[in-house]
Amino acid sequence: MKVNLKLFSVFMLCLFFSYAYSQNNYGKSDDEARIVLNTFVPKNILENAPSARKLFLTKLGQITSRNGLGGSQANSNSRFIISGDLNIISKDGLPTAPPKYAVTIEATLAIGDGIDGKSFASEFVEFKGIGISEDKAFIAAIRKINPRHKMVKELLEKGKQKIIEYYNTQCDFILKEANTLADQKEFDSSISKLIEVPEVCKECYDKAMDLSSVIYKRKIENECQQNLTKSNSLIAQDNWEEAAVPISSYTPDMSCYSEVKQLLSKIGDHKCSISLGKAKGAWARRDSKSAAIALSEISFDSSCYQEGVKLFKSISTELDSKAKQEWDLKYEKYNRDQMIKEVVAESQMLDADSRRRINELNAETQRKINSLDAESRRKVQEEMVNVEKRRIDAMRDVGEAYGKNQPRTITYKSIL
Repeated sequence: MKVNLKLFSVFMLCLFFSYAYSQNNYGKSDDEARIVLNTFVPKNILENAPSARKLFLTKLGQITSRNGLGGSQANSNSRFIISGDLNIISKDGLPTAPPKYAVTIEATLAIGDGIDGKSFASEFVEFKGIGISEDKAFIAAIRKINPRHKMVKELLEKGKQKIIEYYNTQCDFILKEANTLADQKEFDSSISKLIEVPEVCKECYDKAMDLSSVIYKRKIENECQQNLTKSNSLIAQDNWEEAAVPISSYTPDMSCYSEVKQLLSKIGDHKCSISLGKAKGAWARRDSKSAAIALSEISFDSSCYQEGVKLFKSISTELDSKAKQEWDLKYEKYNRDQMIKEVVAESQMLDADSRRRINELNAETQRKINSLDAESRRKVQEEMVNVEKRRIDAMRDVGEAYGKNQPRTITYKSIL
């Protein structure tokens, strides 16, 4: 038993460090993908050539999307932009039939802070185009702007480095603003601001994620009493099935958990009594299949759990050999599933670091884990390793939902 536990502990630790490594070591392209550039061209640029302006904006969008920095005001709060201007260097008529026109344009591209109107990096390159009209020639030249041009990639790299510098120097101000919003109970806005920090800005990103976890906890603590009231209201309406939903996500580290646990126990006991009644009724009709389904609905933490286990075993003794074999398999699966739920529930009582390290669980929980088959241990380990990830995902969902639901009223200044 000790050897198995030791091996499982080592396996869990290896899995955790592998997971942690994958979360904190991204390749270059992944890092860039976490910095978003919105496209912006001042109104006075190409205002008399709407088709060319539209194409130019499309080209800027292609530059960001094909280099992993795509974004738009429709789905991003990014203050950072890619902008540009076009100047005609030469324009000539060609002696052809029909006549054609040749133009040479200078495209200036820039990356910067659109809120402050500050340029971080800029480059320019010339393109030529030929068409049956000046506008057609102009558009033909714009089409030659290559999103993967060496100059474009160098520009993006310079801009990215400047954006990283911005977060490194402004991080304290971002955190302070997020705290201020949280103090005003603007939790969603606060979290939204924090999750904008790109992962490539490692130090600031880690601070932002730590703070967002704290603020997310404050948010759900603030909502807890409201959800307890909602659950009690559903119970009063005899809607027991939905009563647990508003409070099901609260964990033992929450200050409201004692009330949540009490109410969940009440709901669980009600469901248990109903399921046990169904199981007894089904078995009275010698319908073992329906009895098994009803018994499988009884949770390990309900007051009639032991009575359900007793009925499970009692039914097993009265079945013929073939039916008994099938029944015992169902009971084994039920017992295993309940053990998994119990172990995961116990692990949530621990702090985050301890949840990630199996060897710091209490001896009884270790014993339960060690008694499980390999597949069940795998399920337990997945639950325990992912518990923090699910919490972070929920926190991100809050921030992203807030960002998407806000009116896009960003006003950019020219960086050209």
